[in-house]
Amino acid sequence: MQNTSQSEPISTATRHLRDIENIARLVCHNNQLADKFQAVRYAVQDISEHRTEQSRPSQNTSTIDRRALRKTVQENCNRIRETLQAETQHLRKTGELQKGEHLNSLSGEITSLEAMLCSLFTRTLPKGIYGILGEKFSRGRSNIATAQLMVDAGIDVLQYREKLTDKSLKIILSECRQIRKITADAGVPFIINDYADIALLVNADGIHQGQDDLPVKELSRIAPHMLLGCSTHSPDQAQKAVADGADYIGVGPVYSTKTKIDVCAAVGLEYLEYVVANIKLPFVAIGGIKKYNVHEIVSRGARTVCLVTEIIGAENIAQQIKEIREIIKLHEK
Repeated sequence: MQNTSQSEPISTATRHLRDIENIARLVCHNNQLADKFQAVRYAVQDISEHRTEQSRPSQNTSTIDRRALRKTVQENCNRIRETLQAETQHLRKTGELQKGEHLNSLSGEITSLEAMLCSLFTRTLPKGIYGILGEKFSRGRSNIATAQLMVDAGIDVLQYREKLTDKSLKIILSECRQIRKITADAGVPFIINDYADIALLVNADGIHQGQDDLPVKELSRIAPHMLLGCSTHSPDQAQKAVADGADYIGVGPVYSTKTKIDVCAAVGLEYLEYVVANIKLPFVAIGGIKKYNVHEIVSRGARTVCLVTEIIGAENIAQQIKEIREIIKLHEK
């Protein structure tokens, strides 16, 4: 019979495992990772010969910010490991060496799973070229085809940006699902502009919002695991984005652009220089950036740059990205 002094810690450990499983499944929408935590939970219960009832999350994880969730995962995993180590010693003392070694290996597996789950709360904006899709500027190519070409050419991050005036939500969802697979297979971060619901449905890596869209503070409540970006056009907006918890900001439009209908006037290089000097968040410089002027952006300290029509409107996307990357490397500070 299971030792009473051991069953309570194991019961607590399995509840912690269930809570982590819920964070992976319900908050991060990562069923594969959640299933792995579930498998560990079942294995722990089987080895300890202790079954617990179906447990519920100990708290409403949807209302906690991402830093708190990451801390919750780390603290729970530490408690679980301590419990399993104590149980392992108990099994060894009672001569159940095989069970003890199995439990010890599960403790190591929890460490690996913890690192995978915590990484979902520490996503950062990659350096390099930030691409944005827009079918009307893509020389007749579909968003799917353009996304594949950009990913194959080594784009560093890809954003989907379409308006309901041009496509229905059903089509947008379908396209995002296909692009999510393309980017996931290549390990390229996929960000969706505006549509938080679709970003959650397809398990995108991030959501980007404008000044008139859902506030970053509110987005962090429903998508705490996602990379959250916010377009900014002034020092005040940049400072607010920092205070609201944005992971990165868009800085622009640096130059005049016709890519967006509702875009504000160009902010110029002065605002870019302000952000470089005063804002600690990663940022992407955007708006009217072309191959001939990208050196002006990079030489002022930008590490991530967005060129829209210059890339998706190119006849040879791979060659265009290669040439832009060479210019960036040449002029980096």
